[in-house]
Amino acid sequence: SLKIHPTLDLLVTGGRDACARVWDMRSKQQVHCLTGHDSTVGAILMKSVDPQIITGSYDATIKLWDLAAGKCRTTLTHHQKSVRALAQPSYENTFVSGAADVLKKWTGKEGRFIKNLNGHRAMVNGLALNDDGVLVSGGNDGSIRFWDYESGYCFQKSETIAQPGSLDAENG
Repeated sequence: SLKIHPTLDLLVTGGRDACARVWDMRSKQQVHCLTGHDSTVGAILMKSVDPQIITGSYDATIKLWDLAAGKCRTTLTHHQKSVRALAQPSYENTFVSGAADVLKKWTGKEGRFIKNLNGHRAMVNGLALNDDGVLVSGGNDGSIRFWDYESGYCFQKSETIAQPGSLDAENG
């Protein structure tokens, strides 16, 4: 995964080495190697306010990083499964994380848990959030859910039909 900083010439990449690397896009040099995850870094958020980097990992943790120091400020351990998606609104300092067990909403500054958003029955691989407060989550099973970001209410869902020849179609 990768993200570009909204105001600085920085790029953050995450991969299977369990490290999030911060790169200076002008000099093409690595600025920090943010270590501490025990598995793949599968999701990254970049913000212009602290913590400026948030990473989600397949080790089921989320880390909030101090960009200037290159150090972890907080580790969130509320998920039971791999964290594969992160999203944040432009209008408030919060974020949401997605895993197989549930979506979770957090405060952006200190990473305080706010609420669960339950409904998916498969790994959530994608999250998107618009300025109207509509959160969209996509699952491995082909399901899409639309949520009110403020209340956490799922107001619409769509599920695909198993395609002929797929394992799900063979299972009836």
